[in-house]
Amino acid sequence: MPVETVSLADKHAQFHEAWSPKRVGKLDNYEIKLAKAVGNFAWHAHEDEDEFFMITRGILKIEIEGQDPITLGPGEFCVIPKGVRHRPVAKTDEVHLMLIEKAGVVNTGDNPDTDLTQVIEDL
Repeated sequence: MPVETVSLADKHAQFHEAWSPKRVGKLDNYEIKLAKAVGNFAWHAHEDEDEFFMITRGILKIEIEGQDPITLGPGEFCVIPKGVRHRPVAKTDEVHLMLIEKAGVVNTGDNPDTDLTQVIEDL
């Protein structure tokens, strides 16, 4: 398997849909995904998986049940522990983010009945 460079900016330029993660790499049993955030996402939790958020453009607030929200800007990341209910909220017109999650994780976690639930596509 060839080793390749991946440009996050180039990959983000290949899609426009908000809240629709795209798989851009794999790391053992984890998937590296890119997404664009606009407005509010659904409240949800991932019961068996931690979730890694890294911002590459814009400002993202993550509301977290039971604590004050956190705000992330470009170059910043956080890990939402498994079982913690949260809701990402874009604070700028469009936020570009990278997610690292176990393979097969559904983006809406324990809230799969929302119209934001997506099937992951490869870029």
